[in-house]
Amino acid sequence: MDDKSKQKLKNYVLWLLARQEYSKKELTTKLKAKEASESYIEELLSWCERLGYIDEDRYCESFLRRQINKGLGQRRVLAEAVNKGVDRAQLVQLIEALEVDWFQLAQAAYEKKYAITAPNLDYKEKAKRVRYMMYRGFGYEEIDFAMQAATMGE
Repeated sequence: MDDKSKQKLKNYVLWLLARQEYSKKELTTKLKAKEASESYIEELLSWCERLGYIDEDRYCESFLRRQINKGLGQRRVLAEAVNKGVDRAQLVQLIEALEVDWFQLAQAAYEKKYAITAPNLDYKEKAKRVRYMMYRGFGYEEIDFAMQAATMGE
C-alpha cells in the first residue's frame, strides 16, 4: 500500500468516528471492504485507540443506550451485541450497573405498538402480540407484565 491510499483510509476512519462510535470489529469490516491490508488495519486501529478515538467501554455503553432507546429487550440486545463485536461479559456487567428495568421497557414497547388493548383478546391476537414482543427480545415474564399492565390501564 502506498502512502496516499494509507492516508485515504486514515481519513475514512476519522470521518466514520466523527459521526458515531464504532467497535474494532465494525471498523475492521469497513476497512476490509476498502481493501486495506491486515497489517495496516491493525496499525490504524491501535493508533486510534492510543488517541482515544476508539474506546470499547464507551462504545459498549453507547450501543446499550441505543438499543434501549429502540425499545429492545435484553435477549435481543445481547444477540445483536455479538454481531457488532461487543464483549458480552462487558455488556452484561454494564446492564447490571445501569440497573435497566426490562419490565418497564417491555411495557413501554407494548403500549407504543398496541395503544388500544381490549380486555379480552382472542388467542390468535394474543399469540401475535407475544410473538412481536419476543422478536423485540423480551422474556415471557416481561411480556406478561406488559400485557396485564395494558389491560389494567383501561
